[in-house]
Amino acid sequence: MPMSISIKDLDESVFRNLKAEAVRRGMKVGDAATEAFRAWVAAQRQVRVRDRERMVAAARDMDELRSGGGPGWSGAEEIRKWRDERKQ
Repeated sequence: MPMSISIKDLDESVFRNLKAEAVRRGMKVGDAATEAFRAWVAAQRQVRVRDRERMVAAARDMDELRSGGGPGWSGAEEIRKWRDERKQ
C-alpha cells in the first residue's frame, strides 16, 4: 500500500541521480525508491546468508577436529595455529 514519507539527511546528489534514472525509465520517483529499498534489503539478507554459511562450515570443521583429535589434542592450540597462519 503506497504511503507518503519524509526522509531526512538524504544525500542530494544520490536523490537527483535516482530521480533522473526514474525519469529516463518512465517511472515515478516513489516506484524507483521502492525498488532501491527492496534491492538494499535483499543485499543485506544475502550478507547474513553468507555469514550463516561460513558459521555452519566453521562449526562442521570444529566438530570434525574434535572427533579426530585424539589424546593430547588441544582445541585452543589448534585455534592459535589458525590465528598465527592468518597473520602471515
